Amino acid sequence: MDIAPSRIQTLEDVFKNVTKKAVSLVLGSGGARGLAHIGVIQWLEENGYDIRSISGCSMGALIGGIYACGKLDVYEEWVRAISKLDIIEVLKELVGDRRIEELPIEYTAVAADVKREKEVWLKRGSLFDAIRASIALPLFFKPFEINGTKLLDGGILNPVPNIPNV
Repeated sequence: MDIAPSRIQTLEDVFKNVTKKAVSLVLGSGGARGLAHIGVIQWLEENGYDIRSISGCSMGALIGGIYACGKLDVYEEWVRAISKLDIIEVLKELVGDRRIEELPIEYTAVAADVKREKEVWLKRGSLFDAIRASIALPLFFKPFEINGTKLLDGGILNPVPNIPNV
C-alpha cells in the first residue's frame, strides 16, 4: 500500500492539533524563578499541553495560584511594570475571594509550619491565604496564620514540593 508522504504529514499534523498532552506542574521556590515559571506555562500551553494540576511552594505557589484562577497574563503585565512592590494588595485583587476547591484545576500550595518544622499542604480554603502562607519569606513577610498554625515560605524546608497524587 502506497501512501503519499504529504498525506502522512497532514494526518500527523491533524493528530497533533487534536491530541492534548496532560501534565501536572510542580513549581519550586525562589523569587527569580517566577518569570521562568510563567514562561514555561506559556510554552506548555502554546505546544498543546493541558495543565491539569499545579503544586507550588513560595513563588511557585504564587504563580501556580494566579494561573489556576486565570490571571497569569494580568500578573505578568503587572510584574513587568512595577516600580515599587505592593505585592499583597495586588495579589488580593488578582485572586479575589476564590476557594481552592472551586478552581478549574487542582491546586496545592506548600508552606512550612514554624512550630513543628513540617510541610503543610494547603489544598482547600482561601486561595489568597494559601498563597500568602507559602510566600511568607522570613524578614520580608511575617508568618501567616491559618487555623491557629503559623506558616512560613514552604521553600524553607523544601524548595520543590513533593506532593503525592498530583
